[in-house]
Amino acid sequence: MDDLQIIEMLKRRDPDAAEALLEKYGGLCRSIAAHVLRDPRDIEETVNGVMMRLWSSIPPAEPRNLKAYSAKAARNEALMRIRRDRSAANAAVMLPIEELEAVLPAPQGAEESAEAGELIRALNRFLETLGSEKRRVFLRRYWFFDPVAEIAENFGMSESKVKSILFRTRNELRNFLVKEELL
Repeated sequence: MDDLQIIEMLKRRDPDAAEALLEKYGGLCRSIAAHVLRDPRDIEETVNGVMMRLWSSIPPAEPRNLKAYSAKAARNEALMRIRRDRSAANAAVMLPIEELEAVLPAPQGAEESAEAGELIRALNRFLETLGSEKRRVFLRRYWFFDPVAEIAENFGMSESKVKSILFRTRNELRNFLVKEELL
């Protein structure tokens, strides 16, 4: 079944829409949650939460890309679970978040949502300036929360090289945000 059919089913509140959505994107959501969470029960609860979130958000939302919309919902749901449960098992995921928090500006009051939109646009512009290797390493660490050892193994480099790339890229990001007057 294609995405437009699933979205139309969701709009009509067709009970089969949830099954179609789970069949088509449940594996993707599970995979994303598994990168963030370690406990299989948390992963399954996150996938269920994502399906509920998608069911309740469409409509009014009408995503142009249901796959990307589902993936983003899965990542956000998993991160919310991590923030609620800062257990030792989830410490590995909190580390990349803390690494980036040292670079990114802290939200401040009523201007927060407008600034968040500008920050997202600036991050996208920054990512476009990076070479392919740096961008992939950066995204694997800070979007997918891959451990440094896994990134090193997947890209055929040493852990120290990955750490060096990440350190330098965070510094470049900080300088970029200063030039963009976001820091």
